[in-house]
Amino acid sequence: MTEPKNLIVFLSDNHARSMQGAAGHPIIQTPNLDRIANNGVRFTNAYCVSPLCCPSRAAIATGRYPHETGYWDNSLAYDGAVPTWQQRVRDSGRHVASIGKLHYRSGDVDNGFSEEIIPLHIVDGKGALIALLRATPEGMPPRKGHKKIYEQSGIGEADYQIYDQEITKHAVEWLEKQGKAHDKPWVLLVSYASPHPPFTVPERFWNLYPLDKVPMPVQWRKADQPQHPAVQYLSWMNSFDEDFDEEFIRRVVAGYCGLISVVDEHVGTVMNAAESLGLMEDTRIIYTSDHGEAAGHHGIMGKANHYEHALGIPLLMSGPDIPRGKVVDQVSSQVDLFPTIVEAVGAPLETEDKSLPGQSLWSAVAGESEERTAFAEYHAMGARNAGFAYRKGRHKLVYHVGMPRQLFDLEADPLEERDLLLNEPVDSLIANQLEAELRTIVDPEQVDAKAKADQLAHAEKFGGIEEVANAGVFSASPIPGKQVEMEK
Repeated sequence: MTEPKNLIVFLSDNHARSMQGAAGHPIIQTPNLDRIANNGVRFTNAYCVSPLCCPSRAAIATGRYPHETGYWDNSLAYDGAVPTWQQRVRDSGRHVASIGKLHYRSGDVDNGFSEEIIPLHIVDGKGALIALLRATPEGMPPRKGHKKIYEQSGIGEADYQIYDQEITKHAVEWLEKQGKAHDKPWVLLVSYASPHPPFTVPERFWNLYPLDKVPMPVQWRKADQPQHPAVQYLSWMNSFDEDFDEEFIRRVVAGYCGLISVVDEHVGTVMNAAESLGLMEDTRIIYTSDHGEAAGHHGIMGKANHYEHALGIPLLMSGPDIPRGKVVDQVSSQVDLFPTIVEAVGAPLETEDKSLPGQSLWSAVAGESEERTAFAEYHAMGARNAGFAYRKGRHKLVYHVGMPRQLFDLEADPLEERDLLLNEPVDSLIANQLEAELRTIVDPEQVDAKAKADQLAHAEKFGGIEEVANAGVFSASPIPGKQVEMEK
Protein backbone atom coordinates (compact mmCIF):
# COMPACT_ATOMS: atom_id res chain seq x y z
CA MET A 1 0.00 0.00 0.00
CA THR A 2 1.42 3.37 -1.02
CA GLU A 3 1.36 6.35 1.35
CA PRO A 4 -1.73 8.55 0.78
CA LYS A 5 -0.98 11.87 -0.90
CA ASN A 6 -2.79 14.44 -3.04
CA LEU A 7 -3.09 13.64 -6.74
CA ILE A 8 -3.36 15.77 -9.87
CA VAL A 9 -4.54 13.74 -12.87
CA PHE A 10 -3.99 15.37 -16.26
CA LEU A 11 -6.18 13.81 -18.95
CA SER A 12 -5.81 14.97 -22.54
CA ASP A 13 -7.78 13.98 -25.62
CA ASN A 14 -6.28 12.30 -28.68
CA HIS A 15 -2.61 12.08 -27.64
CA ALA A 16 -0.80 9.08 -29.14
CA ARG A 17 1.77 7.34 -26.94
CA SER A 18 4.66 7.88 -29.37
CA MET A 19 4.18 11.65 -29.51
CA GLN A 20 6.41 12.57 -26.56
CA GLY A 21 9.99 13.73 -26.39
CA ALA A 22 10.66 11.25 -23.58
CA ALA A 23 9.38 8.45 -25.82
CA GLY A 24 12.00 9.24 -28.44
CA HIS A 25 9.93 11.17 -30.98
CA PRO A 26 12.37 12.87 -33.38
CA ILE A 27 10.95 16.41 -33.25
CA ILE A 28 8.08 16.75 -30.75
CA GLN A 29 8.73 19.35 -28.04
CA THR A 30 7.09 18.33 -24.76
CA PRO A 31 9.38 19.70 -22.06
CA ASN A 32 6.79 19.54 -19.27
CA LEU A 33 5.65 16.00 -20.01
CA ASP A 34 9.31 15.06 -20.26
CA ARG A 35 9.78 16.64 -16.84
CA ILE A 36 7.15 14.28 -15.41
CA ALA A 37 8.83 11.32 -17.10
CA ASN A 38 12.35 12.31 -16.08
CA ASN A 39 11.28 12.97 -12.49
CA GLY A 40 9.14 9.87 -12.31
CA VAL A 41 7.96 6.84 -14.25
CA ARG A 42 7.03 6.39 -17.91
CA PHE A 43 4.95 3.37 -18.93
CA THR A 44 5.97 2.35 -22.45
CA ASN A 45 3.10 -0.04 -23.16
CA ALA A 46 -0.02 1.69 -21.87
CA TYR A 47 -3.28 1.11 -23.75
CA CYS A 48 -6.73 2.59 -23.95
CA VAL A 49 -9.58 0.09 -23.95
CA SER A 50 -11.54 1.65 -26.82
CA PRO A 51 -10.20 4.18 -29.35
CA LEU A 52 -13.00 6.74 -28.97
CA CYS A 53 -13.69 9.47 -26.41
CA CYS A 54 -16.79 8.32 -24.54
CA PRO A 55 -16.16 4.58 -24.15
CA SER A 56 -12.56 5.31 -23.23
CA ARG A 57 -13.47 7.94 -20.62
CA ALA A 58 -16.15 5.67 -19.20
CA ALA A 59 -13.54 2.93 -18.82
CA ILE A 60 -11.13 5.28 -17.06
CA ALA A 61 -13.89 6.23 -14.62
CA THR A 62 -15.36 2.77 -13.98
CA GLY A 63 -12.28 0.59 -14.40
CA ARG A 64 -14.36 -1.68 -16.63
CA TYR A 65 -14.48 -2.53 -20.33
CA PRO A 66 -17.33 -1.42 -22.63
CA HIS A 67 -18.69 -4.97 -22.86
CA GLU A 68 -19.07 -4.94 -19.06
CA THR A 69 -20.84 -1.58 -18.83
CA GLY A 70 -22.65 -1.05 -22.14
CA TYR A 71 -20.94 2.31 -22.72
CA TRP A 72 -20.29 1.47 -26.35
CA ASP A 73 -19.97 4.75 -28.22
CA ASN A 74 -20.36 8.54 -28.16
CA SER A 75 -24.08 8.33 -27.49
CA LEU A 76 -24.28 5.44 -25.03
CA ALA A 77 -21.96 7.31 -22.67
CA TYR A 78 -21.33 7.12 -18.92
CA ASP A 79 -24.58 7.88 -17.08
CA GLY A 80 -23.75 7.55 -13.39
CA ALA A 81 -25.08 3.98 -13.13
CA VAL A 82 -21.74 2.20 -12.58
CA PRO A 83 -19.40 2.92 -9.63
CA THR A 84 -16.34 5.07 -10.42
CA TRP A 85 -12.99 5.79 -8.81
CA GLN A 86 -14.14 9.34 -8.15
CA GLN A 87 -17.14 8.01 -6.25
CA ARG A 88 -14.91 5.80 -4.11
CA VAL A 89 -12.63 8.75 -3.33
CA ARG A 90 -15.45 11.19 -2.58
CA ASP A 91 -17.50 8.76 -0.51
CA SER A 92 -14.47 8.05 1.67
CA GLY A 93 -14.56 11.68 2.80
CA ARG A 94 -11.95 13.01 0.39
CA HIS A 95 -12.48 15.89 -2.03
CA VAL A 96 -12.35 15.09 -5.75
CA ALA A 97 -12.80 17.87 -8.30
CA SER A 98 -12.95 17.75 -12.08
CA ILE A 99 -12.12 20.67 -14.34
CA GLY A 100 -12.83 20.42 -18.06
CA LYS A 101 -13.89 17.71 -20.46
CA LEU A 102 -15.63 14.66 -19.03
CA HIS A 103 -17.76 13.56 -21.99
CA TYR A 104 -20.30 11.72 -19.86
CA ARG A 105 -24.04 11.64 -20.55
CA SER A 106 -24.87 14.64 -18.38
CA GLY A 107 -23.93 16.72 -15.38
CA ASP A 108 -27.49 16.37 -14.07
CA VAL A 109 -26.71 12.97 -12.53
CA ASP A 110 -24.20 12.04 -9.86
CA ASN A 111 -20.97 11.32 -11.73
CA GLY A 112 -19.08 10.87 -8.47
CA PHE A 113 -17.22 14.18 -8.17
CA SER A 114 -17.38 16.58 -5.26
CA GLU A 115 -17.57 19.32 -7.90
CA GLU A 116 -17.52 19.58 -11.69
CA ILE A 117 -16.00 22.84 -12.93
CA ILE A 118 -16.76 23.95 -16.53
CA PRO A 119 -17.54 20.35 -17.56
CA LEU A 120 -18.06 19.29 -21.18
CA HIS A 121 -20.54 16.45 -21.64
CA ILE A 122 -22.07 14.93 -24.79
CA VAL A 123 -24.38 17.22 -26.76
CA ASP A 124 -27.84 17.55 -25.16
CA GLY A 125 -27.31 14.27 -23.32
CA LYS A 126 -27.68 12.56 -26.72
CA GLY A 127 -24.27 12.77 -28.34
CA ALA A 128 -23.61 11.41 -31.82
CA LEU A 129 -26.96 9.73 -32.42
CA ILE A 130 -26.38 9.16 -36.12
CA ALA A 131 -23.55 6.77 -35.27
CA LEU A 132 -26.18 4.35 -33.96
CA LEU A 133 -26.96 3.60 -37.62
CA ARG A 134 -23.88 1.34 -37.67
CA ALA A 135 -26.13 -1.25 -36.01
CA THR A 136 -28.57 -1.31 -38.95
CA PRO A 137 -28.18 -3.60 -41.98
CA GLU A 138 -27.61 -0.53 -44.16
CA GLY A 139 -25.01 0.98 -41.84
CA MET A 140 -24.12 4.64 -41.56
CA PRO A 141 -23.64 6.97 -44.55
CA PRO A 142 -20.16 8.43 -45.16
CA ARG A 143 -19.09 11.47 -43.16
CA LYS A 144 -18.65 14.21 -45.76
CA GLY A 145 -17.08 16.77 -43.44
CA HIS A 146 -14.46 14.68 -41.65
CA LYS A 147 -11.61 15.70 -43.96
CA LYS A 148 -12.42 19.38 -43.54
CA ILE A 149 -11.51 19.37 -39.87
CA TYR A 150 -8.01 18.15 -40.80
CA GLU A 151 -7.74 20.66 -43.64
CA GLN A 152 -7.81 23.37 -40.96
CA SER A 153 -4.32 22.34 -39.78
CA GLY A 154 -2.28 25.54 -39.63
CA ILE A 155 -2.01 28.84 -37.79
CA GLY A 156 -5.07 29.81 -35.78
CA GLU A 157 -6.98 29.12 -32.60
CA ALA A 158 -9.80 26.59 -32.29
CA ASP A 159 -12.59 26.64 -29.72
CA TYR A 160 -10.99 23.74 -27.86
CA GLN A 161 -7.87 25.82 -27.25
CA ILE A 162 -9.95 28.66 -25.81
CA TYR A 163 -11.63 26.09 -23.57
CA ASP A 164 -8.28 24.64 -22.52
CA GLN A 165 -7.11 28.10 -21.50
CA GLU A 166 -10.12 28.34 -19.19
CA ILE A 167 -9.39 24.87 -17.80
CA THR A 168 -5.84 25.87 -16.91
CA LYS A 169 -7.04 29.15 -15.36
CA HIS A 170 -9.58 27.32 -13.18
CA ALA A 171 -7.02 24.65 -12.23
CA VAL A 172 -4.57 27.26 -10.98
CA GLU A 173 -7.36 29.05 -9.09
CA TRP A 174 -8.48 25.75 -7.53
CA LEU A 175 -4.98 24.98 -6.33
CA GLU A 176 -4.66 28.47 -4.86
CA LYS A 177 -7.95 28.19 -2.95
CA GLN A 178 -8.24 24.47 -2.23
CA GLY A 179 -4.72 23.08 -2.35
CA LYS A 180 -4.19 23.33 1.42
CA ALA A 181 -7.82 23.53 2.53
CA HIS A 182 -8.44 19.81 3.11
CA ASP A 183 -7.38 17.57 5.96
CA LYS A 184 -7.33 14.46 3.75
CA PRO A 185 -5.62 13.89 0.39
CA TRP A 186 -7.59 15.26 -2.56
CA VAL A 187 -7.76 14.47 -6.28
CA LEU A 188 -7.88 17.15 -8.98
CA LEU A 189 -8.74 15.92 -12.49
CA VAL A 190 -7.59 18.47 -15.08
CA SER A 191 -9.07 17.28 -18.36
CA TYR A 192 -8.19 19.02 -21.62
CA ALA A 193 -10.06 18.86 -24.93
CA SER A 194 -6.84 19.01 -26.96
CA PRO A 195 -4.94 17.71 -28.88
CA HIS A 196 -8.24 16.80 -30.59
CA PRO A 197 -8.50 18.19 -34.14
CA PRO A 198 -8.72 20.72 -35.71
CA PHE A 199 -4.96 21.13 -35.50
CA THR A 200 -4.94 24.92 -35.67
CA VAL A 201 -2.33 26.41 -33.34
CA PRO A 202 -0.86 29.82 -32.49
CA GLU A 203 1.95 30.86 -34.80
CA ARG A 204 4.69 30.37 -32.22
CA PHE A 205 3.75 26.68 -31.94
CA TRP A 206 3.30 26.24 -35.69
CA ASN A 207 6.79 27.61 -36.25
CA LEU A 208 8.27 24.88 -34.04
CA TYR A 209 7.56 22.33 -36.76
CA PRO A 210 8.73 23.31 -40.29
CA LEU A 211 6.83 21.29 -42.88
CA ASP A 212 10.00 19.93 -44.48
CA LYS A 213 11.17 18.58 -41.11
CA VAL A 214 8.08 16.72 -39.88
CA PRO A 215 8.31 12.91 -40.09
CA MET A 216 5.92 11.39 -42.60
CA PRO A 217 3.56 8.65 -41.41
CA VAL A 218 3.87 5.09 -42.69
CA GLN A 219 1.65 3.73 -45.47
CA TRP A 220 -0.07 7.08 -45.99
CA ARG A 221 -0.41 6.68 -49.76
CA LYS A 222 -3.41 4.78 -51.10
CA ALA A 223 -1.12 2.32 -52.89
CA ASP A 224 0.53 1.43 -49.58
CA GLN A 225 -2.50 1.54 -47.30
CA PRO A 226 -3.42 -1.82 -45.73
CA GLN A 227 -5.83 -3.70 -47.96
CA HIS A 228 -7.93 -4.87 -45.05
CA PRO A 229 -11.72 -4.48 -45.19
CA ALA A 230 -11.88 -2.82 -41.76
CA VAL A 231 -9.31 -0.19 -42.77
CA GLN A 232 -10.95 0.29 -46.15
CA TYR A 233 -14.37 0.71 -44.55
CA LEU A 234 -13.02 3.30 -42.12
CA SER A 235 -11.55 5.29 -45.03
CA TRP A 236 -14.83 5.10 -46.94
CA MET A 237 -16.77 6.06 -43.82
CA ASN A 238 -14.64 9.20 -43.40
CA SER A 239 -14.82 10.06 -47.12
CA PHE A 240 -11.09 9.64 -47.71
CA ASP A 241 -11.55 8.06 -51.12
CA GLU A 242 -8.75 9.94 -52.88
CA ASP A 243 -5.02 9.81 -52.30
CA PHE A 244 -3.69 12.26 -49.73
CA ASP A 245 -1.64 15.20 -50.92
CA GLU A 246 1.81 15.24 -49.30
CA GLU A 247 1.52 18.87 -48.19
CA PHE A 248 -1.83 18.08 -46.56
CA ILE A 249 -0.21 15.26 -44.60
CA ARG A 250 2.72 17.44 -43.56
CA ARG A 251 0.36 20.16 -42.34
CA VAL A 252 -1.64 17.63 -40.34
CA VAL A 253 1.50 16.24 -38.68
CA ALA A 254 2.88 19.72 -37.97
CA GLY A 255 -0.43 20.90 -36.52
CA TYR A 256 -0.77 17.78 -34.39
CA CYS A 257 2.74 18.27 -33.02
CA GLY A 258 2.01 21.93 -32.37
CA LEU A 259 -1.20 21.20 -30.50
CA ILE A 260 0.53 18.62 -28.31
CA SER A 261 3.07 21.30 -27.43
CA VAL A 262 0.18 23.63 -26.54
CA VAL A 263 -1.21 21.03 -24.12
CA ASP A 264 2.28 20.47 -22.74
CA GLU A 265 2.50 24.17 -21.90
CA HIS A 266 -0.84 24.04 -20.07
CA VAL A 267 0.36 21.09 -18.01
CA GLY A 268 3.52 23.02 -17.17
CA THR A 269 1.51 26.05 -16.06
CA VAL A 270 -0.54 23.98 -13.61
CA MET A 271 2.52 22.11 -12.32
CA ASN A 272 4.43 25.36 -11.80
CA ALA A 273 1.48 26.78 -9.86
CA ALA A 274 1.37 23.71 -7.61
CA GLU A 275 5.12 23.99 -7.05
CA SER A 276 5.00 27.70 -6.23
CA LEU A 277 2.21 27.04 -3.74
CA GLY A 278 4.35 24.50 -1.93
CA LEU A 279 2.06 21.58 -2.79
CA MET A 280 4.43 19.25 -4.58
CA GLU A 281 5.92 17.68 -1.45
CA ASP A 282 2.55 16.06 -0.81
CA THR A 283 1.21 15.75 -4.36
CA ARG A 284 1.67 13.16 -7.10
CA ILE A 285 1.10 13.69 -10.82
CA ILE A 286 -0.44 11.38 -13.43
CA TYR A 287 -0.59 12.30 -17.12
CA THR A 288 -2.49 10.22 -19.66
CA SER A 289 -4.89 10.51 -22.60
CA ASP A 290 -8.15 8.90 -23.67
CA HIS A 291 -6.83 7.49 -26.97
CA GLY A 292 -4.40 8.24 -29.77
CA GLU A 293 -4.52 9.67 -33.28
CA ALA A 294 -3.37 8.23 -36.61
CA ALA A 295 -2.51 11.58 -38.26
CA GLY A 296 -2.05 9.81 -41.61
CA HIS A 297 -0.52 6.50 -40.52
CA HIS A 298 -2.00 3.63 -42.56
CA GLY A 299 -3.98 6.24 -44.51
CA ILE A 300 -6.17 7.00 -41.47
CA MET A 301 -7.16 10.32 -39.93
CA GLY A 302 -8.45 10.02 -36.38
CA LYS A 303 -8.79 6.95 -34.21
CA ALA A 304 -11.50 4.21 -34.45
CA ASN A 305 -8.96 1.47 -35.24
CA HIS A 306 -6.71 -1.01 -33.43
CA TYR A 307 -3.27 0.11 -34.56
CA GLU A 308 -0.85 1.31 -31.90
CA HIS A 309 -1.29 4.95 -32.92
CA ALA A 310 -4.92 4.73 -31.83
CA LEU A 311 -4.69 2.34 -28.86
CA GLY A 312 -1.34 3.41 -27.41
CA ILE A 313 -1.59 6.18 -24.82
CA PRO A 314 0.99 8.06 -22.76
CA LEU A 315 1.07 7.22 -19.06
CA LEU A 316 3.43 9.21 -16.84
CA MET A 317 3.59 9.35 -13.05
CA SER A 318 5.75 11.43 -10.73
CA GLY A 319 5.77 12.51 -7.12
CA PRO A 320 7.79 12.74 -3.93
CA ASP A 321 8.01 8.95 -3.40
CA ILE A 322 8.12 7.82 -7.03
CA PRO A 323 11.44 6.67 -8.58
CA ARG A 324 13.06 9.21 -10.91
CA GLY A 325 13.66 8.43 -14.57
CA LYS A 326 12.20 4.94 -14.36
CA VAL A 327 10.83 3.18 -17.45
CA VAL A 328 8.22 0.44 -16.98
CA ASP A 329 7.74 -1.82 -19.99
CA GLN A 330 4.95 -3.83 -18.35
CA VAL A 331 1.69 -3.70 -20.30
CA SER A 332 -0.82 -1.44 -18.58
CA SER A 333 -4.34 -0.26 -19.31
CA GLN A 334 -6.83 2.46 -18.55
CA VAL A 335 -8.73 -0.01 -16.38
CA ASP A 336 -5.73 0.03 -14.04
CA LEU A 337 -6.34 3.68 -13.18
CA PHE A 338 -9.35 3.01 -10.92
CA PRO A 339 -7.42 0.96 -8.31
CA THR A 340 -4.28 3.07 -8.83
CA ILE A 341 -6.02 6.38 -8.06
CA VAL A 342 -8.04 5.02 -5.15
CA GLU A 343 -4.90 3.60 -3.54
CA ALA A 344 -2.94 6.81 -4.19
CA VAL A 345 -5.12 8.84 -1.82
CA GLY A 346 -5.75 6.08 0.71
CA ALA A 347 -9.42 5.50 -0.08
CA PRO A 348 -10.85 1.98 0.31
CA LEU A 349 -12.14 -0.28 -2.44
CA GLU A 350 -15.55 -1.93 -2.04
CA THR A 351 -16.34 -5.64 -2.23
CA GLU A 352 -17.71 -5.31 -5.76
CA ASP A 353 -14.41 -3.81 -6.88
CA LYS A 354 -12.74 -7.20 -6.49
CA SER A 355 -14.08 -8.07 -9.95
CA LEU A 356 -12.38 -5.09 -11.61
CA PRO A 357 -10.21 -6.35 -14.50
CA GLY A 358 -7.35 -3.93 -13.78
CA GLN A 359 -4.85 -3.72 -10.97
CA SER A 360 -3.06 -0.95 -9.10
CA LEU A 361 0.12 0.16 -10.83
CA TRP A 362 1.97 1.11 -7.65
CA SER A 363 3.64 -2.31 -7.47
CA ALA A 364 4.98 -1.79 -11.01
CA VAL A 365 6.21 1.67 -10.01
CA ALA A 366 8.06 0.03 -7.12
CA GLY A 367 9.76 -2.38 -9.54
CA GLU A 368 7.53 -5.42 -9.17
CA SER A 369 6.66 -5.74 -12.86
CA GLU A 370 4.93 -8.81 -14.23
CA GLU A 371 3.90 -10.11 -17.63
CA ARG A 372 0.44 -8.82 -18.47
CA THR A 373 -1.84 -8.65 -21.48
CA ALA A 374 -3.84 -5.79 -22.97
CA PHE A 375 -7.39 -5.94 -24.30
CA ALA A 376 -9.35 -3.37 -26.31
CA GLU A 377 -12.65 -3.30 -28.18
CA TYR A 378 -14.48 -0.97 -30.57
CA HIS A 379 -18.19 -0.76 -31.43
CA ALA A 380 -18.78 2.68 -32.90
CA MET A 381 -18.65 4.98 -35.90
CA GLY A 382 -16.26 3.78 -38.59
CA ALA A 383 -16.59 0.08 -37.73
CA ARG A 384 -19.20 -2.00 -39.53
CA ASN A 385 -18.61 -4.83 -37.06
CA ALA A 386 -16.89 -5.03 -33.69
CA GLY A 387 -13.12 -5.18 -33.51
CA PHE A 388 -11.00 -6.49 -30.63
CA ALA A 389 -7.28 -6.22 -29.88
CA TYR A 390 -5.30 -8.57 -27.65
CA ARG A 391 -1.64 -7.90 -26.84
CA LYS A 392 0.59 -10.53 -25.25
CA GLY A 393 4.34 -10.23 -25.22
CA ARG A 394 5.62 -9.06 -28.59
CA HIS A 395 2.48 -10.02 -30.53
CA LYS A 396 -0.85 -8.28 -31.00
CA LEU A 397 -3.90 -9.92 -32.52
CA VAL A 398 -6.71 -7.83 -33.99
CA TYR A 399 -9.91 -9.83 -34.29
CA HIS A 400 -12.56 -8.37 -36.59
CA VAL A 401 -16.03 -9.91 -36.47
CA GLY A 402 -16.84 -11.16 -39.97
CA MET A 403 -13.47 -10.09 -41.39
CA PRO A 404 -9.91 -11.50 -41.50
CA ARG A 405 -7.76 -11.34 -38.41
CA GLN A 406 -4.54 -9.28 -38.23
CA LEU A 407 -1.35 -10.18 -36.37
CA PHE A 408 1.63 -7.93 -35.66
CA ASP A 409 5.03 -8.47 -34.09
CA LEU A 410 5.47 -5.20 -32.19
CA GLU A 411 9.15 -5.81 -31.46
CA ALA A 412 10.19 -6.46 -35.03
CA ASP A 413 7.57 -4.17 -36.58
CA PRO A 414 6.59 -1.41 -34.09
CA LEU A 415 4.86 0.67 -36.76
CA GLU A 416 2.73 -2.31 -37.85
CA GLU A 417 3.60 -2.21 -41.52
CA ARG A 418 3.45 -6.00 -41.93
CA ASP A 419 0.43 -8.12 -41.11
CA LEU A 420 1.93 -11.52 -40.40
CA LEU A 421 -1.23 -13.32 -41.45
CA LEU A 422 -0.89 -11.87 -44.95
CA ASN A 423 2.83 -12.35 -45.42
CA GLU A 424 3.65 -15.31 -43.21
CA PRO A 425 0.60 -17.58 -42.81
CA VAL A 426 2.62 -19.94 -40.60
CA ASP A 427 2.03 -17.41 -37.84
CA SER A 428 -1.63 -18.40 -37.82
CA LEU A 429 -0.64 -20.77 -34.99
CA ILE A 430 0.26 -17.73 -32.86
CA ALA A 431 -2.95 -16.01 -33.92
CA ASN A 432 -5.00 -19.07 -32.98
CA GLN A 433 -3.46 -19.13 -29.50
CA LEU A 434 -4.09 -15.42 -28.97
CA GLU A 435 -7.64 -15.75 -30.23
CA ALA A 436 -8.27 -18.58 -27.79
CA GLU A 437 -7.07 -16.36 -24.95
CA LEU A 438 -9.14 -13.44 -26.25
CA ARG A 439 -12.21 -15.65 -26.15
CA THR A 440 -11.69 -16.24 -22.44
CA ILE A 441 -12.45 -12.54 -22.02
CA VAL A 442 -15.29 -12.13 -24.55
CA ASP A 443 -17.25 -13.97 -27.19
CA PRO A 444 -16.61 -11.48 -30.03
CA GLU A 445 -19.69 -12.35 -32.06
CA GLN A 446 -21.96 -12.31 -29.03
CA VAL A 447 -20.61 -8.94 -27.84
CA ASP A 448 -20.96 -7.50 -31.35
CA ALA A 449 -24.62 -8.55 -31.40
CA LYS A 450 -25.20 -7.14 -27.91
CA ALA A 451 -23.67 -3.76 -28.78
CA LYS A 452 -25.77 -3.46 -31.92
CA ALA A 453 -28.93 -4.47 -30.07
CA ASP A 454 -28.24 -1.82 -27.43
CA GLN A 455 -27.60 0.78 -30.11
CA LEU A 456 -30.85 0.00 -31.93
CA ALA A 457 -32.76 0.13 -28.64
CA HIS A 458 -31.13 3.46 -27.83
CA ALA A 459 -32.16 4.82 -31.23
CA GLU A 460 -35.78 3.98 -30.42
CA LYS A 461 -35.60 6.27 -27.39
CA PHE A 462 -35.03 9.18 -29.78
CA GLY A 463 -37.76 8.41 -32.30
CA GLY A 464 -36.31 5.44 -34.14
CA ILE A 465 -33.93 4.93 -37.03
CA GLU A 466 -35.48 7.54 -39.31
CA GLU A 467 -35.23 10.29 -36.71
CA VAL A 468 -31.68 9.30 -35.81
CA ALA A 469 -30.70 9.34 -39.51
CA ASN A 470 -31.84 12.97 -39.67
CA ALA A 471 -29.91 13.98 -36.55
CA GLY A 472 -26.79 15.03 -38.46
CA VAL A 473 -23.15 14.40 -37.62
CA PHE A 474 -20.41 16.48 -36.05
CA SER A 475 -16.66 16.00 -35.62
CA ALA A 476 -16.26 17.56 -32.19
CA SER A 477 -18.53 18.23 -29.23
CA PRO A 478 -18.93 22.01 -28.76
CA ILE A 479 -17.35 23.70 -25.76
CA PRO A 480 -19.71 24.94 -23.03
CA GLY A 481 -21.84 27.80 -24.33
CA LYS A 482 -21.26 27.03 -28.01
CA GLN A 483 -23.72 25.55 -30.49
CA VAL A 484 -22.86 22.31 -32.24
CA GLU A 485 -21.69 22.67 -35.85
CA MET A 486 -22.88 19.89 -38.13
CA GLU A 487 -20.72 18.54 -40.91
CA LYS A 488 -21.79 19.40 -44.42
